[in-house]
Amino acid sequence: MKLDKTLSIVAAAALALTLSVGGWVLQMDARALLTQAEEQEIDATSLVLATAMDQAATLSATHAESLARDPAIITHLQSNDRAGLQAYARPIFEQLRTLGGVDVLHFHSADMHSFLRVWEPENFGQDLSRFRPMIVAANHDRRVRKGLELGVRGLSLRAVSAVTEGENLIGTVEVGVDLKSLTELSKAASGADYALFLDAAAGITDKGEPSQETGLKIEASTDAGLFQTLQQTGSIRLSRAAYLDKAKIDGRTLGIMGRPLLDFSGRMIGTIVVTRDFTGLEGHLSRSLVTIAAVAIVGFLVTFSIIMVTLRSLVLRPLETLTEQVKANAANKAETLSSLPEFRALQSAVAEQRNGEQPS
Repeated sequence: MKLDKTLSIVAAAALALTLSVGGWVLQMDARALLTQAEEQEIDATSLVLATAMDQAATLSATHAESLARDPAIITHLQSNDRAGLQAYARPIFEQLRTLGGVDVLHFHSADMHSFLRVWEPENFGQDLSRFRPMIVAANHDRRVRKGLELGVRGLSLRAVSAVTEGENLIGTVEVGVDLKSLTELSKAASGADYALFLDAAAGITDKGEPSQETGLKIEASTDAGLFQTLQQTGSIRLSRAAYLDKAKIDGRTLGIMGRPLLDFSGRMIGTIVVTRDFTGLEGHLSRSLVTIAAVAIVGFLVTFSIIMVTLRSLVLRPLETLTEQVKANAANKAETLSSLPEFRALQSAVAEQRNGEQPS
């Protein structure tokens, strides 16, 4: 390979490598910043559901306290008038369900047995003290309690308030909010998808007995098909600490955050999962990789061309001229000196050497 090509390739390759390394460093920095931004965004997104649940719990507690002080409810509970309580509470329940997403309105006797499930009046009499610590706590200290808890109906965000007459405890009243409505509300506010996965082993049967099932099952979600697919990929799991993951579903890059789902007593009963589409952000990073590769290739070609032209004009042509001059000296022809001082000096030295070798 000729000198000009060799030097041009070496110099161009060195520049392309430098550009590539610099681009790779910038890419790693951009990846770190993107990962940090994605984590912050999905963490903020998860707070939307947490805030909605806190507000719903407060609203449930307000309704429970209001119902516990209702004279008509006190009278019906005190007289064990289940039919009268059902007739009075049913319109209230329907209104709360329509306006506030309430799906549980449950009255309990003072001995912590189910007295009336307004949505299912024929189902009553279970001893709730065996599996409902929220009712036990409200019954014990007569303070309103709120939080997530499993019941015969399933998981709800509940609040329990004591119903008293003077100093006497008559019973307790419970208000629960549908979690499906909270996930839909959170999606409308953030654009992300949410799901609550329940540990089947923590569930309760219709008879109030512990469930014999195992695994995770969806309790509420904004997109059941999406979360079933994510569950099949292994991206959803029980964890006592929050975790982050990514998955590609149908050409989309999804960021996934899982948080432990705790009930009123602090027992882990499942996981809260939040997903957000990061396809656009990941696509921007992929495009930057293409840009870096293009810059390196263009840099190689431009450098190669410039060095080739420079070497030929400043090195190769003067060398050719010098070669011709040496041949001319040998034939005693007239000299044509180079315009470059370095090569002109070299020509003069060659000429002097040649003249010194001729016999005097």
